[in-house]
Amino acid sequence: MVISSIKQSQHTLAQKLRDMVLALLEEMVADYDEKWGGGQMSAAAYDVAWVAMVRELHNPEQLAFPDSFNWLLRHQSRDGSWGCPPQTIVPTLAGLLALLKAPQQTESTRNAAKRAEAHLRTALRQWSIANHESVAFEILVPKHLEELEKLGVVFEFPGKAELLKIYHHKLSIASPELIYSGKSGLIHSVEAFTPSVDFQRLKPLQTTNGSYGNSPAATAAVLIHNPEWDTAAADWLTHLSNQARRAGDPGAMPNAYPIDVFEGSWVLYNLAKGGVDFKDEAFRSVAKKLLVWLQESFTQKGASISRLIGIPTDSDDTAMVLAAHNLLADKTGMKTVSVDCLQNFERDNHFACYELEGSISLSPNAHVLSALLSVPTPPDWVVKNNSINKVINYLYSTRNSAGYWEDKWHLSPFYATATATMALAQHPSPYVRNQLQPTVEWVLATQSAKDGGWSMNGSECSTLEETAYALQILNTVRQKPLEKTLPTTTQRSLSQAIRRGVDYLWQHLDELSSTTEIAANSRLPHLWRDKELYLPSRIVFSAVLAVLYQAFASEQAVPK
Repeated sequence: MVISSIKQSQHTLAQKLRDMVLALLEEMVADYDEKWGGGQMSAAAYDVAWVAMVRELHNPEQLAFPDSFNWLLRHQSRDGSWGCPPQTIVPTLAGLLALLKAPQQTESTRNAAKRAEAHLRTALRQWSIANHESVAFEILVPKHLEELEKLGVVFEFPGKAELLKIYHHKLSIASPELIYSGKSGLIHSVEAFTPSVDFQRLKPLQTTNGSYGNSPAATAAVLIHNPEWDTAAADWLTHLSNQARRAGDPGAMPNAYPIDVFEGSWVLYNLAKGGVDFKDEAFRSVAKKLLVWLQESFTQKGASISRLIGIPTDSDDTAMVLAAHNLLADKTGMKTVSVDCLQNFERDNHFACYELEGSISLSPNAHVLSALLSVPTPPDWVVKNNSINKVINYLYSTRNSAGYWEDKWHLSPFYATATATMALAQHPSPYVRNQLQPTVEWVLATQSAKDGGWSMNGSECSTLEETAYALQILNTVRQKPLEKTLPTTTQRSLSQAIRRGVDYLWQHLDELSSTTEIAANSRLPHLWRDKELYLPSRIVFSAVLAVLYQAFASEQAVPK
């Protein structure tokens, strides 16, 4: 009777997990739209603030998107900030600007502005610019400070001179003039250059859905400053506003939209690495639909974050589409695709993320390596340029002495370390794989003794996302023949760590299915970097579901 009960429980949990994976994939397919694109991302106060500054076309004394203005008032933190610590400065600057520019200065608006200003005076005094990383902050912060000074709000802080120095240096190497070429990622942050933008020259860069740079903030700035009303841009923001209202969070806006290529490729890659059975007809059918969508997103220069390209193509999205497609090709009856377009991003000792890149980033190089290793025979240019060894050398040369990696696109080292580990472990050479041992030891040493999960904050509450990445690392190095390189004691620790980590995820699995709880859930913090920290929920869910699927399928960790 006891054995029968255990088997029944296992069957129920396996079915639940299968249903969750399938529901995630079907939700994505249903969401992807030919006109609007698709993807799911957490609300971003920074973009909400910019949309909240747009005025009605026929009545400039009225807000065009009052829901967004009300969202700001509704979501301001107790300390007066917006955004997620430790990165509250950029969204709070935008929030304060929106409050001060509101056509109707009510008591609640004035009080919210005072609280935001007080938070900024403290946060700016304590700001370590050298340790800050977010998209275009070096041009966005000076822009907002300048606009606030026009309204009589002046901020003086120790790092202001350093910030302005970085600002002028950024403009010297990434001139706003490059935006019009279509090669600059600054189109995503064009609000930093309005009202001086040449809107006639900017117009050809508008995507077919009406957005500029896949950014609500950039698109709102065009509506605010362009002397000619841009109906397509207004329609796109209205579409996002309607989406937010239907989702129960009126006025919310994402950091970027659409993100269907980014989301689709990351989800499929995670699930493929987790061993999800895509030969299963239900999985295969929905995966093929997503793969076709991703295939159609390609240009000769690669892929961008969406099939509706509003940001220049990049090696990260390009590589992940290639890696995901080739991992699933034989399981879905599709052919392996060429990786030749990655040559556009190759440099002397690494692969650039964007054609015009300010600093090298780790995770795109790891994903490029995964893509290069996903084809049976490397193309001639890869052999000639020794491209695979080039990336391997770059990855190991940038690893921290403690055994982990860090990346500018994600706050947590567990993400960067997982991307690097999964790529390097694909290499057939034991020498390449054996060098991962310090990484394994770092992951084992950082597991929480309290709950069995992982977090970059150590003793504080573990997170679902970081625990999933830690388990991706351990599962990768546990698989043969890699485990043969590990000492016996480490192998035993590996099994115990995986068991405890999987138990942690099983315990909190239901929290993945309730979007209303996500915003306040300390186990699902915003860790991804754009202009502010954000959560691409479907990508995170896929990482969690993938490691649970792998654990259950291998019978290595039966949930308690």
